[in-house]
Amino acid sequence: MHKILVAIATFGLTSAAFAQADTTMMREIYRQSLTKGEAYDDLRYLTKEIGHRIAGSDRAEKAVKWSESLMKTLPFDRVYLQDVTVPYWDRGAPEKAIIKENQDTLQVLALGGSVGTPKGGLEAEVLEIEYLSELQNHGEDVQGKIVFVNKPWDESLVETGTAYGLNTAQRSRGPAAVAKFGGVAYLFRSLSSSTRDDFPHTGGTRYVEGIDSIPAMAISVVSAERLHSALQHNPKAKVYLEQHSGWKGPVQTHNVIAEWRGTEKPDEIITIGGHIDSWDVGEGAHDNGTGTMGTLDAIRTLMKLGYKPKHTIRLVFYMNEENGVHGSTRYGELAAQNKEKIIAAIESDAGGFAPRGFDIKASRASVDWIQATWKPLFEQQYWVSRFLEGSPGVDSGIWAEQFPNTVMFNFRPDPHRYFDLHHTAKDVFEAVDRRELQSGVAAIASLLYLIDSQIDQLPK
Repeated sequence: MHKILVAIATFGLTSAAFAQADTTMMREIYRQSLTKGEAYDDLRYLTKEIGHRIAGSDRAEKAVKWSESLMKTLPFDRVYLQDVTVPYWDRGAPEKAIIKENQDTLQVLALGGSVGTPKGGLEAEVLEIEYLSELQNHGEDVQGKIVFVNKPWDESLVETGTAYGLNTAQRSRGPAAVAKFGGVAYLFRSLSSSTRDDFPHTGGTRYVEGIDSIPAMAISVVSAERLHSALQHNPKAKVYLEQHSGWKGPVQTHNVIAEWRGTEKPDEIITIGGHIDSWDVGEGAHDNGTGTMGTLDAIRTLMKLGYKPKHTIRLVFYMNEENGVHGSTRYGELAAQNKEKIIAAIESDAGGFAPRGFDIKASRASVDWIQATWKPLFEQQYWVSRFLEGSPGVDSGIWAEQFPNTVMFNFRPDPHRYFDLHHTAKDVFEAVDRRELQSGVAAIASLLYLIDSQIDQLPK
């Protein structure tokens, strides 16, 4: 009994010592990031000198080369490019949408992957519905019409990602569903948490083999309300649409990767990063300049503090998350072929607002342990308190299927403003606050430190 009591007491003292060491390390991480962090400056260059960077474009290639050169300025053990073939979609000349009755110009953007209108545009009556499921109620009445899905955003939800998820399937499935009923074009109310601006939100859509491909556009919330009013006044009102988008063929590009070799278990890998591509409007600042520049700066923060990782830390900037996820697919394929042991992953792709925590993909026992052991280190002093079971993120989620035992973390900033900017011309450098961004860097760096130093303690 005496030996057991001594062992328990010793364990308690050891745990307390570890906790104090973690507290001290995290304090230094936050001090370094908030006072000397460089993510904000890197983001300025990415957004202002390169700008938006849709996969396959010249700007995306510039981002690849610049990212590679940036990584090479840090003491990584290896920096390299991983070949990826991506489809290149080009928007072409600016879109047009005009209510013919009153010549009211509507603010629209082609959905990513959409075909263009016929030469000279198209003009047709508009059928307004709220849900795609309503198409079957209209039958032949859909024939030859522009179908306008006008489903408002649920503003009552604090978790804006949930509101986004409730509507996003209608964006992706809409063109094929409408074409199946004989519709000639698709107008989709933008996925926006703002009800007061006239900025359309683009985003990916897709077609179904064997069904005609029809033009698909997102319409801003304010313009959607104007079109709704026009249709209330005249249900047979016509709209003229013109867009010039289309696929331009496959393009060879790259994921950008850097490795910081572990000192104790170099064959065990912690992956961290986000996607470097963006949509072709705005500057791709929050989506996902903050994620790539933030994860790089998290590693740089630990390097500046003289930290030596136990495991190999691999930074990955994925290509083509926005319209195909070919980069993360390729990363997973090669990692599986090489029989790599990826023990953990962190993804950042939810903007650069104030950090709130992380979603976790792990066993229930591991999540409970993280909540009991790591969460207290964050929540009181740093206001970071969300540590819940959840999605690993889009890119990590793609290759997670090949690595089911990998513990995955998805960085979660404050959600309120992200979908005001998401996939719009408003997603520019000026929309990012330096202190919020660098606070997120500190949270990610702290988590990376805890994973590297303590992952062996996680219960299975």
